[in-house]
Parts: sequence; C-alpha cells; structure tokens
Amino acid sequence: MVTTITKNKIYQPTVAVPPGETLLEILETKGITQSELAKRMGRPLKLVNEIIKGKTTITSETAIQLEQVLGVPARLWNNLEAGYQDTKARLSMVKSLLDEASEAKQYPYAEMAKWKWVPATKDIKERIRNLLSFFGVTSLNNIIETQGLATAYYRISQKRHYSTPAIAVWLRKGTIDAQSIETDEFDNSKLLNSIGEIRSLTLESPEVFHPKLVKILSDCGVAFVVVPNLKNAPINGATRWINPKKALLQMSIRNKYADIFWFSLFHELGHIIHHSKKTINIDFAENRTGLPKEESEADLFASNSLIPSKNYEEFTTTGNFSIVAIKEFAKKLGIDSDIVIGRLQHDGLLPYKLNIHKSRFEWVKES
Repeated sequence: MVTTITKNKIYQPTVAVPPGETLLEILETKGITQSELAKRMGRPLKLVNEIIKGKTTITSETAIQLEQVLGVPARLWNNLEAGYQDTKARLSMVKSLLDEASEAKQYPYAEMAKWKWVPATKDIKERIRNLLSFFGVTSLNNIIETQGLATAYYRISQKRHYSTPAIAVWLRKGTIDAQSIETDEFDNSKLLNSIGEIRSLTLESPEVFHPKLVKILSDCGVAFVVVPNLKNAPINGATRWINPKKALLQMSIRNKYADIFWFSLFHELGHIIHHSKKTINIDFAENRTGLPKEESEADLFASNSLIPSKNYEEFTTTGNFSIVAIKEFAKKLGIDSDIVIGRLQHDGLLPYKLNIHKSRFEWVKES
C-alpha cells in the first residue's frame, strides 16, 4: 500500500480587503447612510468615510460603537481590522522579498537544500522566505554572520575560491546546531586539563570519539559541532563566542584526512584557550605564511599538543621514517599514527604519496 502524505497549506489572501467594505454592505442592507451612522455614533462623517475607504483603522472603541449602532459584534470588526492589517503587511513583505532576489541568488541554496537545511524549492519568493527563516532575520541585509566576518581572523588560501554568503551559511548552521547543546559555564583551566583526554581520542573511530568529544567540551563550556562544508566555503574549522560563558567550536571534514581534522581541532582549541572572545576565527588556508600572530600561536599550540616538540625533535633526528617506526613512535605518544605522518609531510620529511597510509573521514547519509 502506498501512503501519500500531503502538507496542509495555510490560505493567504492575495488582496487586502478593508473592513470598511463590509461596513458599507451592512449600511446599504439596513438603508443607513454614512451621515446617519456618524450622527448615531457621535463621530465625524470624515472618520466613517475614511474607515470605509480603508484609510483609518477601526479601534476597539469604534468597534464597540459599531456594535451598539448596527448590532454587529465588536469582535467581528476587530477581527476584520486585524486580518486587513495582517494581509497588508504580508503583501508588502512579498514585494520587499522580490527586492532581495538579486541578493538571495548569492547564497548556495541548492547545497543547503541538499543537506536539508532548507526546503527544496525553485520559487524565488519561497527561497527568500526560507533564507530569512534560516538566518532568523527580516532582511538579508541583517545577517549578522556576514557582518561578523569583518572582524574575523582569516587563514585564506589563494588557491581556492570562497564566497562570503557561503561562509555565512556555514557559520549560521553551526550556530543553529550549537543551540541544542547544553554546556557548563566556560572554564579555561578545565579545558586545558582536558587536552590530554581529547588527544587520546585520536585513536578512536569517528562514531566513538564524536559523542565523547561533545561531552568533554560541553563540560568545559564549549559547544562542539561538525557541519558539512560548502563548495565555496572551504573551511576546516572556526571558533566564536555565543556569549561570555559559552564558546562554539565548529568543524568540517573538508579535507577528509584524519590528521588534518585533528590538527584543525587543536588549532581552534588554541584560539579558545589563548585568544580574545570578541573575534571570529576561521581556518581554511593551506598557506601558513604571512598569518596574524594569533594564527601562528594557534598552530604552535596544535603542534605541541599533538606531538610535544621535544619528542618530535628526538624522533626526527633518528632519520628513520618507516611506517613501522612511525607507528611505534605514535604508540609511545598515545596518538594515531596519521598525525605523525601528517606532521612529517608538512615538514617536508615524507612524500604525500604516503597518504595511502592515512585514514579518511566520510559523511554517512542518514535515511
């Protein structure tokens, strides 16, 4: 048996009908002129005329007077007036939506729909409505994620095209997901003391380490989310503060390799632990030269947290970078060997053809 599910649509009038039209029909039915109505109500004739033309609203006081004179309940007039004003506002919004059509086209709506962040539709008005709902704004000009990028620390790769609207979408999705994560009040000391435990999670598979990582970080006051990257938002990770007591650490698996994920994670932790709460930090650069000192400091924190400099120096002086030696060294440190391979590759001590020995993360599509 095939069951078809249909979505009930709420009827929205396409024309705003003022309650004055109903008033005029009742007057004609009862044989009462506008002048007589005005006298019976003790109100100016101009007021009655403007109500009929929809130029003046029916107040609660006027509604009661109409009930007394015409016998039509005041709640009817109030409802007609409220419906009229609501329809006028909605029709005005539809017009303003079309004014934002050009701006809306800059957002990667098809990708957003693919990930089910917004409903799939080709209707431009529906797309704009859905974008406004996604960002929680009344106009695309009010998207605070876009405004916040002006103060962000970027690590931008000159080799990759990026789009500010796409970055704003990715950041907003992280904020939405983080809203459902309850955290304790941020505790910097507790987070520092958790680095070793987080480091040990590199040995686990994603389905094991992810919930553990969420729990560890939430206990420290950090909401941790992983969001699929968008084509023109090639971001590895980002951090910002939702409020002074709650940080947000947002990651993707853009490069898929486990070592890049973990380095980016610890890089973002470096920002949270050592840098200002007022700045958005966005990490999507392959080129590490010419970076702000905050980025270099976060890189150093990540490097030393994963592989302490003293241990790394001792290992590299041996000159033995065989897979067996790498795995033994990684086991001694209690980290995944992918991280050691990635570090050696970054420092030019191993060829990238050895990527075949590294793990890759993949998104599992949910039914």
